[in-house]
Amino acid sequence: MFLFTRMQRSHSWFFYLCTAEGILTLFALLLVPSEGGSVSWARLALVGIIAFFAGLGIYFGIRPPRGLEKWAQPHIILSSALLSLTFGLLLFLLRYLDPERLLPIYERLGPLLWYLLALTAQSIFFLLYIKNGLHPEAFKQRKQTYLSALVVFSALFFLFILVSLTRLGITPDPAYWGEPGVALLGWQFGLALLGGILVLLLSSSMKESILDIILPLSIYIVAVALWLSVPLDVLANGFYVTINPPTFQPFPYSDAGYYDRTAHSLLLGYSYQEGIPIRPLFIVYLALLHTLFGENYPAIIAGQTALLALIPVVFYFLGKKIHSRIAGTTTALFFIFRELTSLLITSNTRVTNSKSLLVELPTLFLLILSCYLVFRWLERREPKSAFIAGGMFGLLLFMRTQTVMILPFVLLVALLTFGWRNRSFYGQAALLVLGMAVTILPWLTRNYVQTGQFAFDSASQSKLLASQYAYSGNLDIQNYDFEGKGLAQVLIEFAVKDPGFVFGFIANHFLATEIHGVLALPLFKPYNGIFEPVNLYWVTWDGTLEWYNVALFLFYLLMIAFGIGKVWNRWRWIGLLPVAYNLGYALATALSRFSGWRYDYPADWVPYFYFGVGFAETAILVSTLFGGREVNSPKILNDHRNLTPMPVLFVLFALIGAIPWVAEKIPSPRYANRPPSSLIERVVSMPGAPTLTDLQVFLSRPESFMEIGQVLYPRYFPRNKGLESSNPWPVYEPRDFPRLGFLLMNEKFDFAIFPSKGIPEPFPHAADAIVVGCRREEYVDVRMIAFPDLDAILTSTPLTVPCSP
Repeated sequence: MFLFTRMQRSHSWFFYLCTAEGILTLFALLLVPSEGGSVSWARLALVGIIAFFAGLGIYFGIRPPRGLEKWAQPHIILSSALLSLTFGLLLFLLRYLDPERLLPIYERLGPLLWYLLALTAQSIFFLLYIKNGLHPEAFKQRKQTYLSALVVFSALFFLFILVSLTRLGITPDPAYWGEPGVALLGWQFGLALLGGILVLLLSSSMKESILDIILPLSIYIVAVALWLSVPLDVLANGFYVTINPPTFQPFPYSDAGYYDRTAHSLLLGYSYQEGIPIRPLFIVYLALLHTLFGENYPAIIAGQTALLALIPVVFYFLGKKIHSRIAGTTTALFFIFRELTSLLITSNTRVTNSKSLLVELPTLFLLILSCYLVFRWLERREPKSAFIAGGMFGLLLFMRTQTVMILPFVLLVALLTFGWRNRSFYGQAALLVLGMAVTILPWLTRNYVQTGQFAFDSASQSKLLASQYAYSGNLDIQNYDFEGKGLAQVLIEFAVKDPGFVFGFIANHFLATEIHGVLALPLFKPYNGIFEPVNLYWVTWDGTLEWYNVALFLFYLLMIAFGIGKVWNRWRWIGLLPVAYNLGYALATALSRFSGWRYDYPADWVPYFYFGVGFAETAILVSTLFGGREVNSPKILNDHRNLTPMPVLFVLFALIGAIPWVAEKIPSPRYANRPPSSLIERVVSMPGAPTLTDLQVFLSRPESFMEIGQVLYPRYFPRNKGLESSNPWPVYEPRDFPRLGFLLMNEKFDFAIFPSKGIPEPFPHAADAIVVGCRREEYVDVRMIAFPDLDAILTSTPLTVPCSP
């Protein structure tokens, strides 16, 4: 005991630790195979350096130096931190910058650099200990947080065991099963944590008002710069965006193509092409982008990036509100880096990202903004804040109708926050629902005028959901028949018929969504180098983990539990609001029998959000343990400073909700009053046109086709080439002849194929064209296409050749 006390007072334990690490490093260095079987001078030099530091450790352990306090100065501590970062960066670059050339150097220098990294890193804490001492009361102050975290971790661990035993959440469903979403890379994860630590350091030396300007602005700039730094070439073979001749523009495809072509229809004055469209607010948003940037898709993508870069800023403010600037910054960086990876792998697997015209990121934007506004309402308990939160929730429904499942969870959190005996809860909850109703009522009214029913979403969505409640034929909406039943009746009857089966797939998809959220954090998987293709390990994940990844997964659960425990200790039920959003969204997708990648995306941020909170609290704990000041928790606001009159808010959200209805009334139909005779007259007046007789004879046949419209997304493919998809557009699927496929948009849209051995020119996108051809089962076989504005005609087959033998 006397010896131990003496070692503590003289700090000789630190120097003996350095010696022990040096001896281990020497063994590691000697285990590295030498070239030619002999020890080189370089190897001896490395041994000498390590032995020197280990020897110093022995010397200072026996004869502890005096006046260590003079070394415990801020500039020396900072220098140790910078040296530690430098050694870490050198190790990373030597290992992953150019593995083929630098790996041998890494294997030889690695032991020394790891040793120096350990020395400098532990010197930071040793010098802080010398300077400020140790303050174990920092642990005692968080006793309630530990207890809360223990309860949460026990619940999460129980779910972990349940999944391990039952395989629920990791057993593929034949109806639909998606892979986990994009995961953070290890180096991105480390940089995000370092960003949080940097904010911790800045918090002790910079005014809060300045930080609140610098941090969100910096987050926005970093997001825009990183995302736009990824070249458009990554879209060349994307799932939802591809680049093809003759225009070499990143045209949307599949779901993205549906939204974009519907936006074009809106701009042409032909409404949404169907009674009730899917995601009307998103379609209007795309129409606005086209109004601003025309048909310049790189500019459209840049404009969308500038908007979506606000998402990490909202993450910052939500994290700051719930816990601290450290948590907000860390979570924002998690999102920024995850999106960066998603962009880099666009052509390697299916992803949704800021360069794809898909609804998931805008949905996430509105969802997290809604979460922030609901949090603000529950914090202030003020009626106008409740109405605003409800209005934002209504806008969220325009993006994803199933997000309505979040509302019961939000109201439950509100009830637990206010207390069921508190009358103000019922009034303010009613205002929240009213705000939502005011926002969606114009759209419901529009749909009633169109269809005679107060429907919010397209009938195809009801068919899609109903097809999932079956043993086979899932997702086959073309052949699905309701047999005179309503959607609710179909779902209830099947659930009553086989409740075990229905509960099984709901639980399976629900747990899959939650597991995938945790897997957004990195696992220990091979990383081949900075300039090598990203290891897409999550795409082929089969539900199993190696023992070391099991340990890592449990560590993530522990940190998530610590984060939840902290916000519970601070906010009680309000702090669980992101959990409510996550559970509601996960249940909505599970009820639809979906999970995975883009389906999870709008809510799979919640696990890494609470991990960020747990990390921030850990960083603050370590800081206070070594004498740092406690980071102030956010203040609870109870002021009523919303000066906007309620009628103004009412009208504002009603007008926003009416935008999709009003937007279809603004443009006049572009191709109105264009009878066939005028089209014939225009065609025959152009150079290289067929004769009037040939054109009239061709059009007299019943299978002939002639219409004017806007050419969209012209893509050329050689023989047997095309776009691979589970439901390919007919004009882009592989065929046994070379051709150019496109869409012809007017009051409806037609798929069209122009057979051609070479790339036809000119063939501009978004140009007016008169198409003459033969109507096939799935598309129009184009014989001739005329571009009146260019005074140009392209012919694939003479009109004298009939459509059918």
